[in-house]
Amino acid sequence: MTDLAVKGKLNSVNDVNRSFFSWLVRPIVLALWPRRETWLVKNLANIISTLRLLVSLATIVFLVYPAYVNQNDARLYASLALMLVLLLTDGIDGALARGLDCVSRYGKAIDPLADKVFYLASVVAAALGAWHLIEHQVLFAMVAILLPALYYELRLVAIAVSTEHECRRREATEPVGANTWGKTKFGIQGLAVFVIFGLPWPILGFCLAMSLMALTLPLAHLSLRGHQVDLEAIRLKPMI
Repeated sequence: MTDLAVKGKLNSVNDVNRSFFSWLVRPIVLALWPRRETWLVKNLANIISTLRLLVSLATIVFLVYPAYVNQNDARLYASLALMLVLLLTDGIDGALARGLDCVSRYGKAIDPLADKVFYLASVVAAALGAWHLIEHQVLFAMVAILLPALYYELRLVAIAVSTEHECRRREATEPVGANTWGKTKFGIQGLAVFVIFGLPWPILGFCLAMSLMALTLPLAHLSLRGHQVDLEAIRLKPMI
């Protein structure tokens, strides 16, 4: 598939994604539109993204991980319910920013960063917790699946930094946000997190979660490819 075909496919899928979330937040946008120039409304999407990053990290470190290690089911499921609410805000912040015409560089950077912080913190918490709960041979075998997943995450972070650098060199260019492949990948990663922490059988939960992580690898490749195409398109634009 040529670069142009890849770009066209990503744009067509993203249009559907934007339409869905726009419909979801449409009542909020209509209510806030008259006050869209105020600081709070203009930064509402960024506030949601930032809070999701901070609260999800704190939830994993201080609530989910201790409850998982101690097998405190009541506290663990309450913590997972909070995590689910946080994950549901993913996509809503971007739709609000587009609907209120408040898309910003900070918002396009913090949204995928919040996803990656959630994912990486969950992986570390799951691996450390599983060390106390399952046979180490199983842990080592399953963690090997995470290595290419982590490789793609680091590549995605690197290309995001490069894209932001190119956008700053060309002041009129806005960085490209997360594509649908990346959003789908993150959705499966989120499901894997709930499987590993939510199932009452640690070995089964860990094995199923790692299998889901393996399914995200082709999506990670497509997401990375889409961002590479976007970066090349930005580099072809003349500098201002």
